[in-house]
Amino acid sequence: MTKTMLITGASEGIGLETARAAAARGDRVLMVARDRAKLDAAASTVPGAEIAVVDLADHAALEAFLGTLDDRGYCPDVLVNNAGQGLSGTFVTGEWSKIGTMLGVNMVALARLSHWAANRMTQRGWGAIVNLSAAVATRPTPHFAAYAASKAFVSNLSQALDSELQGNGVSVSVIHPPAVRTRFADAGKADLMSTLVLRLFPSVSPATVARAILRAADRRRRSVIVGPVAAIVMATAPIMPRPLDLAFMTLLFKRRRMAA
Repeated sequence: MTKTMLITGASEGIGLETARAAAARGDRVLMVARDRAKLDAAASTVPGAEIAVVDLADHAALEAFLGTLDDRGYCPDVLVNNAGQGLSGTFVTGEWSKIGTMLGVNMVALARLSHWAANRMTQRGWGAIVNLSAAVATRPTPHFAAYAASKAFVSNLSQALDSELQGNGVSVSVIHPPAVRTRFADAGKADLMSTLVLRLFPSVSPATVARAILRAADRRRRSVIVGPVAAIVMATAPIMPRPLDLAFMTLLFKRRRMAA
């Protein structure tokens, strides 16, 4: 059966691969991102896709976007909250404007979109919300602290919301991938290229995560772990002594000075 799907952060990476996979099976896709040029280019590779240029960090812009959807009576069968930002380095030396923007996208915008969709899906009697978290959501992560904490918010909110919505025909899934082979780790984004975590642990492809997203929505799975690395990270979090865990995560995520 054809579904309608709203995907945020859809101009590249996981969001774009999810849009392509959804369209390939006949779903109708609304792709949301903040960069019009990139979104136009991405949408040209997704048959029949609609686009909406929205800066999710801008509260007023997000509310205006939701208003336009309500005006046209649009509620997706599946909402994929994929948009997110990353920022590494010590919390205290980070630029608050960048930290605040990241938290606004990763937590506030995701929560607002989930609240909007859950209300309308509940009234209709069906729907699925899929939220992108990360394996590090289970662990305090020095030098990636605010990002990991924001993903802990996503995981906890999603699973609690799924429980609240039991019996209403609406599911909420949360996806926990390890590092993904996208531009997320580049300088100017999460800036993880000089960290040991990318050197020591294999990453997964965005297409792999996209498949997990679609399966989670179809099968109404509450929590999905993508791949063995994420499984190990999440399984060992509760049993690792905290001082050892903090030292280990510091080793993995502290940026190294690159050789000249």
